[in-house]
Amino acid sequence: MSKLFIASCLKVIMSKKKEAESMRELQKLAETLSRAERIVLQNVNLEFEQLCKTTGLDSTTAIHCLAFLAKKGLLKLSFEEKKLVVLDTNGVLYSREGLPERKLLNALEQKPLLNIEEAATLSKLSENEFRAALGVLKKKDFVVVNGKIALKVGKEKISEKLPQENFLEQLPLALEKLTKEQQASFEELSKRKNIIMIEKAKKPLYEITSLGKELEAYIKSVGTKEEPIEKVSRDVIEKELWKGKHFRRYDVSSAVPNIYGGKRQPYAAFLEFVRDKLVQFGFEEMTGSIVENEFWNFDALFQPQFHVAREWSSTYYVKNKLQPEHIERKIVAAVKAQHEKSWRYSWKQELAARHILRPQGTVLSARQLASSPKIPGKYFAIARCYRPDVVDAKHLSEFNQVEGIIIKQGLTLRNLFSILELFAKEIADAKEVQFRPSYFPFTEPSVELYAKHEKFGWIELGGAGILRREVVVPLLGKDITVLAWGLGVDRLAMLKLGINDIRELFSQNLEWLRTYKEEYKEVG
Repeated sequence: MSKLFIASCLKVIMSKKKEAESMRELQKLAETLSRAERIVLQNVNLEFEQLCKTTGLDSTTAIHCLAFLAKKGLLKLSFEEKKLVVLDTNGVLYSREGLPERKLLNALEQKPLLNIEEAATLSKLSENEFRAALGVLKKKDFVVVNGKIALKVGKEKISEKLPQENFLEQLPLALEKLTKEQQASFEELSKRKNIIMIEKAKKPLYEITSLGKELEAYIKSVGTKEEPIEKVSRDVIEKELWKGKHFRRYDVSSAVPNIYGGKRQPYAAFLEFVRDKLVQFGFEEMTGSIVENEFWNFDALFQPQFHVAREWSSTYYVKNKLQPEHIERKIVAAVKAQHEKSWRYSWKQELAARHILRPQGTVLSARQLASSPKIPGKYFAIARCYRPDVVDAKHLSEFNQVEGIIIKQGLTLRNLFSILELFAKEIADAKEVQFRPSYFPFTEPSVELYAKHEKFGWIELGGAGILRREVVVPLLGKDITVLAWGLGVDRLAMLKLGINDIRELFSQNLEWLRTYKEEYKEVG
């Protein structure tokens, strides 16, 4: 046997071996494909829209399949960003019920001459919609307005679809591919509120690789086998459905979507943290309605009925007529007498009975003092409050206050400072605090608590003081020292969570919400 012959045989053997190994690898790779991936691989010669239509897969599923195939080296995948014109909120409504100009045309078809009030009523349009519809029809020379609205076109013209109606029916459309007529409709509808909008979309671009072609050929050569078992369920085990079948091979190195488990919103978690801390400090929680009357919110707290805080520009008043609350006569009489003696004006019960949205949490302390509290006692509340403030990085018109009182004879301002400093440092992680003299109608002396913020510098966290005897005696019936404080817990949260804009506390930014799982472990 010659050396040449032996070498030739070895070459054939190695080639067969290599071919067999290649087939085994292709077999393994084929076994990793899901049914959807297999279908997509067989149709990668189609454009994406046609691929979805042919395979019956929705666009999201199809993109996932393309990504998995690319991960396995079967495709080259990239994305082309394009702008789509799509329906906005009003556009969805109008595509279903008709554009305002169509509704006005229908009204004029029934009665070709209408005064403006009649036309608005018959077309069932809002004031803004009616003005827009009338402007469109005047521009198209469908109507003439001269005191009344007169229809200028016949029924045939009315029955024709307007270009804008056709345009809405054709959406979504690629912005760069709009025809001249579509462009005109786009420009006109863009000037109107929430009918259309531009949405950025990513179109997948893909190309099969040499490995992908080999696998596609292999799948065709072996034919369609019975679908593999993809999920091991209870039935598969108990009913022995696995017998005689094969399982889909899983690629454990393949990337999978991130899973974000459910958790409390950071600010809601912070409020719970504050509540737990105060309970640990020995405080009992107070609760109450957000709709209050002025008696408890202002009068019981020695705030005169001519005070600027009771004007409409500082407080939200409830328009609906509500049943007046029954309050003990002796409390009403004591508060009335205190006001008239101290402030020297004629106190009116009808003003005290007016209902408002709670502008401060201190109202809960007033109610607590009038309800036979424990002496000594410590009480707190986390209260939702409402004021017509200008919304900015440090102010909201709807906010939370953490409110509290400590009832015990012999307490001093120094005790109050200790409590406030504890809150700022223990709860909000404030490094520096300041106390500044202030004025509140219901406390004397009064202070404001400030803490240093990295961006804003010194920010006010709230007010505090010792309740005046003019507040305590009419409600409690005896003269006892009561320390009171009301802090903006939203601003405490800004310090604790390290944010620079108070509006972020109520953010819907998922990226921001997800980041706090590890950063805020105390309440996580």
